[in-house]
Amino acid sequence: MLSVEVRKVLLRSVASKETSGDNEKSASIIYRPWAFHDMLVKEDTNWRSTIRFAKLNWLGEYLDKDGNDALIGRAKPVADHLIFKTAMMLSECAYLHDFQVNSRSLTIATAMLNTKPLQITSLSFSLPHRYSWEDLYRIFEIPTLSTLVMKNLLSPDRPAFRFPPPIPDELHLKSAISNIQDLTLDECGPLTSAIVPMFKWPRNLRKLDYSPSRSKCEPYWRGILRRMGDVSDAVDLSVHVLSPVKDSLEELKFDLGLDRHWILPFKTGGLFQSFANMSKLNVPVELIMHSRGLSQSRLDRPFYTSLPHDLQELTLKFTILTSWHPRPAHSDLEANECLLSDPAHRFFDELSDIAMHKEEFFPSLKQLILTEDGERPFLVKCVHTEHSLEDLRSSGIQVVQGDWYRQSRETWV
Repeated sequence: MLSVEVRKVLLRSVASKETSGDNEKSASIIYRPWAFHDMLVKEDTNWRSTIRFAKLNWLGEYLDKDGNDALIGRAKPVADHLIFKTAMMLSECAYLHDFQVNSRSLTIATAMLNTKPLQITSLSFSLPHRYSWEDLYRIFEIPTLSTLVMKNLLSPDRPAFRFPPPIPDELHLKSAISNIQDLTLDECGPLTSAIVPMFKWPRNLRKLDYSPSRSKCEPYWRGILRRMGDVSDAVDLSVHVLSPVKDSLEELKFDLGLDRHWILPFKTGGLFQSFANMSKLNVPVELIMHSRGLSQSRLDRPFYTSLPHDLQELTLKFTILTSWHPRPAHSDLEANECLLSDPAHRFFDELSDIAMHKEEFFPSLKQLILTEDGERPFLVKCVHTEHSLEDLRSSGIQVVQGDWYRQSRETWV
């Protein structure tokens, strides 16, 4: 009796072992997937009505309890993969309210859909070299799916850059068919107008994490610079791609992977102002502020007009390659001389404007997070920057930053 009751408790939340060792919700860790699968097959435990949370990570090709390859046959088809078979069985659970599957590719996910309907709530996969938009659309159609992580969108191969085939016309007419609320585009390429229909599929997308791979974006931005000499129009287009979700999006992490190209003129105006319900924004500082080294940007309007009105948390990331000049700073300089000597000081001077115009433009702003993109400190800490931070705190904005700036009189070489 004790064994039966303990097994019920252990089976409420199960998760396959991750390399990081971090599992959500204090789940019981599956150290031997083949033994767990054997337990499900034997059916000596009422696991279909016991398991509430399950997380399966694609860990590769397992060995069974005898040390033999767990995959059957020389070709090792997808349907014979141990995790694949386990996921198919767990989909029979009657009270499974949170089911996370991290697979290797879209091919595996579509093979699962061909076998039986999946009641998964979170799915992660990488797009293969060749894929079809119809298969991707089927993923969006899963009624229980709320969190989706896709890798390699718009950049299926390295180092050569190649766009995928266009979305079929019949999928352009599909709208509000998906329940996905959290979408992550990881290690992908630049956003283009070709994928606008994809952002029409979710009916209420609330969180978007767009984290491109800079190496994959490089050929695209280099081509834009050769044709136009400026990246402003391309940046405008990238934000315009998100227009179908601008009314529902609440959290956005947006990084175009521009890297070295920030030194060029960049004159785009209010990029994110049209996102009416956005409360959290995480962007490179170059998309918001004026002061950054060689660039002259947004001189026709104040920078704070680019921010959503209901913004509560703003995270600014600094790209250290070309954004800030490595000049020495002196704490005994006059305020005006200090602003002329280092663009970092001009940046903090602009931050004071946030405190001055907070009530008018973004009264809900509560937190400002300053984070670095790299390991070498480059911002200057002096009395003038401290005054700017005090202005922010006095206006009710909490400033969060690490100890990653250089001290005054310290030259960054």
